[in-house]
Amino acid sequence: MDWLAGGAFQAPAGAVRTGRVWHDANTAVRVVRTGAVHAVAAGVCRGDDAALLRVAELVAAGRTEAVTTLGGSYWMVVHDADRRRTVVAGDLAEVRGLVTADTAQGPVWATDAAMLARQLGRGPDLELLTAQIAVGSAEHWPTRSVWAGITRVPGGHAVVLEDGCVRTVDVRPRPDGRTLHEGAEEVGAALWTAAQGYAREAGPRVSADLSGGLDSSTVLVAAAGVTDVLAVTYGGPLADEEDTRMARQVAAYVGAEHHISRGGPATAHFSYWPAAQPLAPVLPVSSYPLDADYLPPARGVSAVHLTGHGGDVVLESSTAAWPALLQAGHKRRARAAVTALARRVNTAPGPLWQAVKETARGRPYALTRAAEAVAEGRRFSDRLGGWTWCPIGAAAQWLTPHGRQTISAMLDHSARTVGDVDAGEWDDWSALRYNGSALRDSAPLHAEHGTRQVSPFLDNEVVTACLRIGAGERRLPGLYKPLLPLARPDLPSWLAGRQSKGHFTPLLYAGLRARRAELHQMIDVSELVGAGLIDAAAVHTALDEAVAGVGRPPLAALEALLITSWWLSPVDSPAPAGSTR
Repeated sequence: MDWLAGGAFQAPAGAVRTGRVWHDANTAVRVVRTGAVHAVAAGVCRGDDAALLRVAELVAAGRTEAVTTLGGSYWMVVHDADRRRTVVAGDLAEVRGLVTADTAQGPVWATDAAMLARQLGRGPDLELLTAQIAVGSAEHWPTRSVWAGITRVPGGHAVVLEDGCVRTVDVRPRPDGRTLHEGAEEVGAALWTAAQGYAREAGPRVSADLSGGLDSSTVLVAAAGVTDVLAVTYGGPLADEEDTRMARQVAAYVGAEHHISRGGPATAHFSYWPAAQPLAPVLPVSSYPLDADYLPPARGVSAVHLTGHGGDVVLESSTAAWPALLQAGHKRRARAAVTALARRVNTAPGPLWQAVKETARGRPYALTRAAEAVAEGRRFSDRLGGWTWCPIGAAAQWLTPHGRQTISAMLDHSARTVGDVDAGEWDDWSALRYNGSALRDSAPLHAEHGTRQVSPFLDNEVVTACLRIGAGERRLPGLYKPLLPLARPDLPSWLAGRQSKGHFTPLLYAGLRARRAELHQMIDVSELVGAGLIDAAAVHTALDEAVAGVGRPPLAALEALLITSWWLSPVDSPAPAGSTR
């Protein structure tokens, strides 16, 4: 697997050094130099050497934000020998992740957090893993990685090493006031550049996901413009019929070779565990049987396998856009959006508007209240159309008294240190990083299927073009991904006009029912339970209620806890029947 590292890094046997960068012998790097400045790039960097050199000069001159302005998804290291300064960055979406750590020899940076943790003898951060299950996100602690003592560099940030110290610099593109219509053309061009760039890299043929949704279908249409495409779709009795029908229509439209899997009960979530371990707990662990069912025709077809991963995030913002409008002083627009939602769901707009105003009071206020609720063991939510700064729901009831105090203290500290932010921007970047890191951390699982998955939606040029358009512009009441048909008016109307997408919840329920006994065992051996952070009895009850169809169980949290428990003990944990592990 590709990796880079530097600073006070202790290189393992077989590592190669290029300039001031250590890397795996199989990692392809590109080097440019001008005077005392040299730059190393790895990954997919679509700028030529001249463009790379211009960026290196800008970064050396103090324009750190230039480091992510080239197209693609790459790591870049710029060293200025005269100033004795090194700048390191991954991509905006955090597919190319970056971590740092302090050692007795000085600061070290690396792209492989697990490798660095092994070198330094660091174990998993059980408190952070528990927090992201209990409160739904780790983004409230943006510099904590899943490894204790290993500092995460959030997507959209660069690391500067100078005078023996390390600091992070925000290099994110920001909304610049452009409207949806004004920004659409740039988005469409960037998406086609990214998708077709990958397709050309793949050679005479490329494999691609085709779920039937807007995102994977759009990527497929783009790729088919420059090469032959082999498309794969999950099918069968547990798949969404409308998704399967749409996938067939898209494949026929572009003339792609199309394979639809048989699906069935054996593909339900948790039917068996992967043989490989992902870099962090990720959802493809539970859906591994589904992937193993539909991906075989794509094995070894091309250097990359195209997906629509992350399209939901960049094409459209969440309803966090509405309190963001109010935060920015756009009260009329915010109220109109809330009233439109109330009409669609046939409810009074008053309570929704009050929720918007409460949420718009800001993140520190919301997290302080959430911390109090966790400490007291009660539920608390500032729900607005499904979005809140920090949902404290049923999963928080799984915390032990020790767990409650731990997570409450973490929330309180975040409220006091991270500060206030724009709701729409915060949620855009939280969701983007979640999607980018999930694609990165799932790479070992995809490798088992013989594919290297990439997503054009997560490339720098697409992220920049989309997020230059503010959250309030990309979220329009009653319209599904309104940016896409404006960005690509050449898409057929029957595709761009689709207003929904299926989901895999039936597969999750089927897997929980079929593997109930084994999953109960997984809860009992969970390291989070052993550490006194999670109450096993409460999770057992939640699993039983989910299997029985009682109430509204916190399915996402339950799935995350089971995956995290397996990830923490992949050798000793009980494996369901049929496991290849």
